[in-house]
Amino acid sequence: MTFGRVGDLAMVWGESLRWDDRRGRLYAVDCAAQTLHWLDDAGVSTMKLPSLPTGLGLTDGPALVACLDGGLHVVDPDAGTVELLAAYPDGMGARANDGTADGSGNFVTGTLNMGPGPGSVWQWSAAHGWRKLADEMGNVNGPAVIEIDGVATLVCADTVAGAAFAWDYDAGTATVANRRRFADQAALGGVPDGATVDAAGGYWSCVLGVGKLARFTAAGVDRVVDVPMANPSDVAFGGPDLDRLYVTSIALDLGDGRPPTPDAGRVLVADGVGVGRPEPRVVLSG
Repeated sequence: MTFGRVGDLAMVWGESLRWDDRRGRLYAVDCAAQTLHWLDDAGVSTMKLPSLPTGLGLTDGPALVACLDGGLHVVDPDAGTVELLAAYPDGMGARANDGTADGSGNFVTGTLNMGPGPGSVWQWSAAHGWRKLADEMGNVNGPAVIEIDGVATLVCADTVAGAAFAWDYDAGTATVANRRRFADQAALGGVPDGATVDAAGGYWSCVLGVGKLARFTAAGVDRVVDVPMANPSDVAFGGPDLDRLYVTSIALDLGDGRPPTPDAGRVLVADGVGVGRPEPRVVLSG
């Protein structure tokens, strides 16, 4: 698999790739620099944010939902504005990490823990605010909703546990059931970070520490792709036909002693990997 660079954007801690199919725009954040970036036909644009950005969600308008310090915020990159949407609930125990729209207008996210600690998974909706979905998580990454045997299924990775877990998911009542282990990234030698979903419902996970992307289904891992950096951090399908796979990464030594490769922190793209689905969107009004 051949990956090439997209533009000249170089990040230190790239995360949260989101392809806006309506605008032909790819978003990403640099956690280290506290910046939001977007790439489109006009080139690369950058917006400084007031605190550490992590998860992003598209909305029906020009704005994004972003996990920042203190709560979810509405970020309008074109207007250059940031407004608090919802303060984090007390029960989260800390601030939120990665997040995603769930296909029903809600935003799903969970606790950020840089080391071991109690964490949880939450849903935010315009109609109901915050509702807890699950406990027994450490550092939440790569949340996504897929369908398994006709059942809506929430998949969330726990970087601390080195695996992703799945639950039957009812978006309307914000309830989950039947927790089970869905993906074992530790068996591939690393831990999970960001993820995306293809048109067939395959869950593509970054395997941090070993330079791999892995596609998982309910039957287990069915494809592994090598990438030219040790710490891929997020992945997204994009392009006009959703048939281009974008990857970003962390350009830091995360404890293995290896220096970053030249492509670390860059946005890379490969063709021929598969076809994605349109990114779901958050509804901001009830």
